[in-house]
Amino acid sequence: MPNGDQQEVFEAQLEAYLRICNAALEANSKRFPYNRIWQAGEDALKGRCVELALIDDEPKARCRITLSEHHIERTGEDGEAPPVTRLSKQYIEDVLANPEKYISDPSLIDWRWLKAVSPPDNS
Repeated sequence: MPNGDQQEVFEAQLEAYLRICNAALEANSKRFPYNRIWQAGEDALKGRCVELALIDDEPKARCRITLSEHHIERTGEDGEAPPVTRLSKQYIEDVLANPEKYISDPSLIDWRWLKAVSPPDNS
């Protein structure tokens, strides 16, 4: 794991990435097909979360998130370990260097974490 200062940098990068994702959600909330995709993601999450992991050669930073009312929110570390979506450091750095590109074209953002959530076990 990185030292304390490096860890703060990686966590700040992950936070900045989430802000850009939220800006993309807000800017495109009424735009088809994104609004439908995000609504389906919200429906799939329903009270559950996923974990994003910023990865270089090894994990650098992690955060648990959920999607509610077309907004990504960090959640606590309580409960079972959620599914993990790995995001490369290079990808995160590109998003941070070119936020308008990703906000104007949300299809460039890695939304696969929306599919990482398993449906609830109703047994």
